[in-house]
Amino acid sequence: MFRDLKNARAFKKASETAAEDEIVCGTYTDDGEPLYFTAPREATEDEIRDRAFAARNGRPLSTVERHLLELAESQRPNAGS
Repeated sequence: MFRDLKNARAFKKASETAAEDEIVCGTYTDDGEPLYFTAPREATEDEIRDRAFAARNGRPLSTVERHLLELAESQRPNAGS
């Protein structure tokens, strides 16, 4: 119950700070805690993924991490379809 209240408060806070042209997105920290952030309404899935990474880690993806991600995604069975 406390966890749900904490989650609701975090979502409300993010919602209140979101501009009219932004959406509230969520991810989880390494501890399993919900973490909310905003993104432009027209953001792509990749841009939101990058923002989620930055929100969790306090930094953007490095060049090496981005390259490894691209390699992994290119190996997915349904990549590009």
